[in-house]
Amino acid sequence: MSNPTAYLMFIVGLVLVIKGADWFVEAAVWMAKKTGMPEVLVGATIVSVGTTLPELAVSTFSSFTGYPDVALGNAVGSCIFNIAVILGLSIAIRPLEIEGKLFSTRALIMLAAAVLATVLSIDGDLERIDGVILLAGLAAYIIYLVRSQRSVTDEQDTSAQEAQDAAPPSSSSDKPGHIFPSTTPGQVLQFIAGALAVAIGSRFTVSAATTIAEMLGVPEIVIGLTIVAIGTSMPELATAITALAKGHQSLSAGNVVGANFLNMTAVLGFSSLVNRVPIAGSSLLLDFPVMLALIAALTLFASIGRKLTRWQGIVFLAAYIAYTAVQFGRG
Repeated sequence: MSNPTAYLMFIVGLVLVIKGADWFVEAAVWMAKKTGMPEVLVGATIVSVGTTLPELAVSTFSSFTGYPDVALGNAVGSCIFNIAVILGLSIAIRPLEIEGKLFSTRALIMLAAAVLATVLSIDGDLERIDGVILLAGLAAYIIYLVRSQRSVTDEQDTSAQEAQDAAPPSSSSDKPGHIFPSTTPGQVLQFIAGALAVAIGSRFTVSAATTIAEMLGVPEIVIGLTIVAIGTSMPELATAITALAKGHQSLSAGNVVGANFLNMTAVLGFSSLVNRVPIAGSSLLLDFPVMLALIAALTLFASIGRKLTRWQGIVFLAAYIAYTAVQFGRG
């Protein structure tokens, strides 16, 4: 790939990601209103699956084709970038109110997944059995989500029925489900189009960024932890910016938590399932501890307070700057 082609592909990829994220967020917010699900839960499930597709595709493909360092660096680096930069920048601009225990519970689950992935990596590699364990954790989480959402839905139905029984008769034919009477197919298509746009745009951007980095002689593990991780995290970043501008910040926060959980279970799980992923000693001494520290800090902040504050966002951003400096010094 020539230099002009790489730069052009990078720009095209950015445009696709930004526009796709705009469609994606609008459709996801519509789903939250249509189903009655909290935005943070939609972000931690539906949106995070869509925005994590680039990480999953890039890491699995990298592992399969013999670039395990890129696969590992992409997953771990994306987790670090998601919290330190995406969430950090978001709450530095506008502090986030935390309602109830939904976010802190999801954060604890994310922390558990990160600890599990780290423990499995201590012996120096992630093998197929480790991939199976991580994917089993993903399956358990899906079962938990289905059961918890079913419980919430049953409670809502019961409350709605009690309110209807207590209310006086009405001749109005309006129903809650008529909020979007004729937009369901369009919103579903918009959701799919947005997901495809961010996935394709991310692939273009990652390919171009990797080519440019290789021209500069940056090592493979550093490319994975920085350039590729940032590139595949652009859907989360674009989603965060769009959600912040549209006043749906909790959706973005839920997306970060859900995406990190998927990075630790689905991305690392599938990557190690298709091929053994060796873990360098430097990653165990630097990358995994930084990731765990950021996730633990976010979990602590979410658990002890009712909001994520501006100073916490600044701390996250400062931590990423220091981490990146160390990375390139190591490279």
